Amino acid sequence: MMNYVYRAEKLDRLLKAKGQALRLERQFGPPHDYPQKMLETVRKQLPASRAVYRLECQTRAPQANGAASVVLRIPERNALFAEVTRIPDERNLASGVIYFGVDDAVNPTNKLSPNLAIPFEKVDVQVGGVWMPLTPATLAKLSA
Repeated sequence: MMNYVYRAEKLDRLLKAKGQALRLERQFGPPHDYPQKMLETVRKQLPASRAVYRLECQTRAPQANGAASVVLRIPERNALFAEVTRIPDERNLASGVIYFGVDDAVNPTNKLSPNLAIPFEKVDVQVGGVWMPLTPATLAKLSA
Protein backbone atom coordinates (compact mmCIF):
# COMPACT_ATOMS: atom_id res chain seq x y z
CA MET A 1 0.00 0.00 0.00
CA MET A 2 1.29 3.42 -0.90
CA ASN A 3 1.43 6.10 1.80
CA TYR A 4 0.79 9.74 1.01
CA VAL A 5 1.13 13.17 2.53
CA TYR A 6 -1.40 15.88 1.78
CA ARG A 7 -1.37 19.60 1.25
CA ALA A 8 -4.07 22.24 0.82
CA GLU A 9 -2.94 24.54 -1.97
CA LYS A 10 -4.31 27.69 -3.60
CA LEU A 11 -5.48 27.00 -7.14
CA ASP A 12 -4.14 30.29 -8.51
CA ARG A 13 -0.69 29.47 -7.12
CA LEU A 14 -0.70 26.17 -9.03
CA LEU A 15 -1.83 27.93 -12.20
CA LYS A 16 1.09 30.41 -11.91
CA ALA A 17 3.72 27.72 -11.14
CA LYS A 18 6.70 27.91 -13.44
CA GLY A 19 7.94 24.61 -14.84
CA GLN A 20 4.91 22.58 -13.71
CA ALA A 21 6.47 21.82 -10.33
CA LEU A 22 5.58 22.26 -6.66
CA ARG A 23 8.62 24.12 -5.26
CA LEU A 24 9.78 24.23 -1.66
CA GLU A 25 9.53 27.73 -0.19
CA ARG A 26 11.44 30.06 2.09
CA GLN A 27 9.66 32.05 4.74
CA PHE A 28 10.53 35.61 5.63
CA GLY A 29 9.55 37.72 8.58
CA PRO A 30 10.89 38.87 11.91
CA PRO A 31 11.84 37.89 14.45
CA HIS A 32 12.28 34.36 13.05
CA ASP A 33 11.96 33.05 9.56
CA TYR A 34 10.41 29.77 10.69
CA PRO A 35 8.09 28.84 13.54
CA GLN A 36 9.84 25.44 13.73
CA LYS A 37 12.89 25.56 16.03
CA MET A 38 14.90 23.06 13.99
CA LEU A 39 14.46 25.01 10.74
CA GLU A 40 15.41 28.24 12.44
CA THR A 41 18.54 26.60 13.95
CA VAL A 42 19.64 25.31 10.54
CA ARG A 43 18.90 28.67 8.89
CA LYS A 44 21.09 30.56 11.36
CA GLN A 45 24.07 28.29 10.60
CA LEU A 46 23.99 28.82 6.83
CA PRO A 47 26.10 31.23 4.78
CA ALA A 48 24.15 33.94 2.94
CA SER A 49 24.47 32.00 -0.31
CA ARG A 50 22.35 29.12 1.05
CA ALA A 51 18.78 29.04 2.35
CA VAL A 52 16.32 26.69 4.06
CA TYR A 53 13.25 25.82 2.00
CA ARG A 54 10.26 23.84 3.25
CA LEU A 55 7.05 22.13 2.23
CA GLU A 56 4.34 21.83 4.86
CA CYS A 57 2.16 18.73 4.55
CA GLN A 58 -0.23 16.66 6.63
CA THR A 59 -0.43 12.92 7.15
CA ARG A 60 -4.24 13.05 6.78
CA ALA A 61 -6.13 14.73 3.95
CA PRO A 62 -7.24 18.22 5.01
CA GLN A 63 -10.48 19.81 3.88
CA ALA A 64 -10.12 22.24 0.99
CA ASN A 65 -10.86 25.62 2.53
CA GLY A 66 -12.95 27.45 -0.03
CA ALA A 67 -13.37 27.22 -3.78
CA ALA A 68 -9.98 28.85 -4.34
CA SER A 69 -8.08 25.92 -2.81
CA VAL A 70 -7.53 22.27 -3.68
CA VAL A 71 -6.12 19.26 -1.84
CA LEU A 72 -2.95 17.67 -3.20
CA ARG A 73 -1.72 14.13 -2.53
CA ILE A 74 2.01 13.35 -2.77
CA PRO A 75 3.46 9.83 -2.43
CA GLU A 76 5.76 9.57 0.59
CA ARG A 77 8.16 7.57 -1.60
CA ASN A 78 9.05 10.57 -3.72
CA ALA A 79 12.56 11.17 -5.07
CA LEU A 80 12.63 14.68 -3.56
CA PHE A 81 11.69 13.40 -0.11
CA ALA A 82 14.76 11.15 -0.15
CA GLU A 83 16.93 14.28 -0.50
CA VAL A 84 15.31 16.40 2.22
CA THR A 85 14.64 16.02 5.94
CA ARG A 86 11.22 15.23 7.42
CA ILE A 87 10.29 16.51 10.88
CA PRO A 88 7.00 16.73 12.79
CA ASP A 89 5.40 20.17 12.62
CA GLU A 90 5.62 21.53 16.17
CA ARG A 91 2.38 23.46 15.62
CA ASN A 92 0.45 20.30 14.63
CA LEU A 93 2.14 17.27 16.18
CA ALA A 94 -0.80 14.93 15.56
CA SER A 95 -0.76 15.12 11.77
CA GLY A 96 1.55 17.90 10.59
CA VAL A 97 4.83 17.16 8.86
CA ILE A 98 7.48 19.43 7.37
CA TYR A 99 9.92 18.52 4.63
CA PHE A 100 12.89 20.82 4.45
CA GLY A 101 16.16 21.09 2.63
CA VAL A 102 18.99 23.52 1.96
CA ASP A 103 19.45 25.00 -1.48
CA ASP A 104 21.07 27.98 -3.14
CA ALA A 105 19.73 31.37 -2.14
CA VAL A 106 19.38 32.76 -5.66
CA ASN A 107 19.01 36.23 -4.18
CA PRO A 108 18.21 37.59 -0.71
CA THR A 109 14.46 37.54 -1.35
CA ASN A 110 13.79 34.58 -3.65
CA LYS A 111 10.87 32.72 -2.12
CA LEU A 112 10.98 29.49 -4.17
CA SER A 113 13.82 26.99 -4.30
CA PRO A 114 15.58 26.76 -7.65
CA ASN A 115 16.17 23.00 -7.28
CA LEU A 116 13.94 21.50 -4.55
CA ALA A 117 10.69 20.71 -6.36
CA ILE A 118 8.22 17.93 -7.05
CA PRO A 119 7.06 17.68 -10.67
CA PHE A 120 3.30 17.99 -11.06
CA GLU A 121 3.14 14.54 -12.70
CA LYS A 122 4.17 13.02 -9.32
CA VAL A 123 1.25 14.76 -7.53
CA ASP A 124 -2.50 14.03 -7.50
CA VAL A 125 -5.26 16.58 -6.96
CA GLN A 126 -8.71 15.87 -5.56
CA VAL A 127 -11.50 16.71 -8.00
CA GLY A 128 -15.04 16.03 -6.81
CA GLY A 129 -13.83 13.44 -4.31
CA VAL A 130 -11.69 11.60 -6.92
CA TRP A 131 -7.87 11.70 -7.12
CA MET A 132 -6.61 12.74 -10.54
CA PRO A 133 -3.08 13.43 -11.83
CA LEU A 134 -2.08 17.09 -11.45
CA THR A 135 -1.78 18.12 -15.11
CA PRO A 136 -2.37 21.36 -17.03
CA ALA A 137 -5.64 19.80 -18.31
CA THR A 138 -6.83 19.00 -14.77
CA LEU A 139 -5.92 22.51 -13.60
CA ALA A 140 -7.84 23.98 -16.54
CA LYS A 141 -10.92 21.97 -15.49
CA LEU A 142 -10.58 23.14 -11.89
CA SER A 143 -10.21 26.79 -12.87
CA ALA A 144 -13.11 26.77 -15.36
